[in-house]
Amino acid sequence: MIDIATVNSRKVFYQKYSTELPWSKNIPTQNWLAFVIVANQAKTKLAEIANKLIGHNACFICCSGAQGELLHDMIDEEIVFRQVDFEDLYLPPFDIVTTWHNNIAEGLWYATKAACNDPIKIDKVVCLDASESGIEPEIRELLFKFNEGYIPD
Repeated sequence: MIDIATVNSRKVFYQKYSTELPWSKNIPTQNWLAFVIVANQAKTKLAEIANKLIGHNACFICCSGAQGELLHDMIDEEIVFRQVDFEDLYLPPFDIVTTWHNNIAEGLWYATKAACNDPIKIDKVVCLDASESGIEPEIRELLFKFNEGYIPD
């Protein structure tokens, strides 16, 4: 996980998703938001991402990219499944808020500037890149622009 910026008093990290690496090993376990950019992944990989984010106590999950809406729906379904059918499966002691965004810039701005889950104070944002192209440079540029006052349309 790479520390890439601080925006709105939130430390922002970048983590590339990979099935060959333990990508979830270093993600936080409290006071954090997951911003997931996802494209062209098998449903089994999306399920893995959903389960690990829930298991690591993400208090807010923003999804974006070509499969952002699908991942968002899968996370919501997994949360309900754990609440209703399998009470012995782990859920954090708070409600996880989820959103999806068609536009990466708008979603990242929301994740760093507006997202909240009171009373939890979000102080970390992990950008999980599950896209095929690797968008770390775009994320870095957007974060710089946010700190300069840029607001996406």
